[in-house]
Amino acid sequence: MGFRFQKRITLFPGLRLNLSKSGVSMSAGPRGASVTVGKNGIYGNVGIPGSGLSWRERLDKPSGLSRSRNDEYREQAPSLPPMPASAQARLVGNGIELVDGGGDPIHPAHLANVKSQMKDLIRGLLEDNATARNDALDALRRLHHDIPRSVAPAQASNAGKPQSHHFPSHSEYMEALMKWRADQANSGPDDAAIADAVLQALGALDWPAETNIALDVANGRLLLDVDLPEIEEMPATRWSALISKMELVEKPMSQKDLACLYLDHVCSAIARLIGHSFAASSAVHTVALSAYTQRTGSTGRLSDEYVATVSVTRDAWGTVDVSQIHAIDPHNLLRHLGANIDTNARGMLLVQKPLT
Repeated sequence: MGFRFQKRITLFPGLRLNLSKSGVSMSAGPRGASVTVGKNGIYGNVGIPGSGLSWRERLDKPSGLSRSRNDEYREQAPSLPPMPASAQARLVGNGIELVDGGGDPIHPAHLANVKSQMKDLIRGLLEDNATARNDALDALRRLHHDIPRSVAPAQASNAGKPQSHHFPSHSEYMEALMKWRADQANSGPDDAAIADAVLQALGALDWPAETNIALDVANGRLLLDVDLPEIEEMPATRWSALISKMELVEKPMSQKDLACLYLDHVCSAIARLIGHSFAASSAVHTVALSAYTQRTGSTGRLSDEYVATVSVTRDAWGTVDVSQIHAIDPHNLLRHLGANIDTNARGMLLVQKPLT
């Protein structure tokens, strides 16, 4: 039912031949009100004379024809599968896929309903996976969490220790051995034994980025020279959950956030080295540490620049509650211990004078 334009040819008064794309039909009646008979049925016409515009309505079938045709079409169209009794959300690549209990994808017609019912599960799945993907990044801030609570006793070096087969009698061997032990006790800390214990303790640690360490021991004072990883080696992106699109997205970190991550990593690494060094041998009474990184300085040349120094006595370290180390911010810890580690307004570590 609606307006249309037709060409008409008058045959006799009150009788007209209608020509249109749908075929030929006959109209009877005065202009403006007529009845048309054609292959498509019988129609009543009401129009405006001289305009070519008319309003048509079929007379031989009820006005609900279009609805009946839709009903007939729906009966012929394939029926939708029923709503699944159960559904699962699984992560495929970076996005969520919804499947039924048999592992088959949910029909598109049911996706919105299933998504609405599983929104909390989907949110949790995305957030848990984002956390897991970011764990390697966040672990850079937690290196100091493995500092041991116990301290290994000092081990004496066997250097110069008398051997029984070098002496003609047992009494002479025992006399030499007792003298050696007395000399060991009076000579103070065994620096070689301390260095060996610290090397073994630090060498057993796993580092997420390459960290090189040189050490020297003198009278129980441990001097560490640490080659830190560069800031360019830090992860520069972070994963987050985009709930509305049911996917994980990777976003670049801002320069400020990257500088903050690097500062936390440096402080965590330094705190870890200090803690493990004191735990390696009770004969270590001081840890003096200098840390440097390779950077392009004011001259444009790539060079080693020291960015952190700290000297900690065992008494000072004893004020730290190692049992709560996981709750201690490493930057604040180093400041408490008197460390020299500072940043400029952009978060870049400032140059420090190394310890000797």
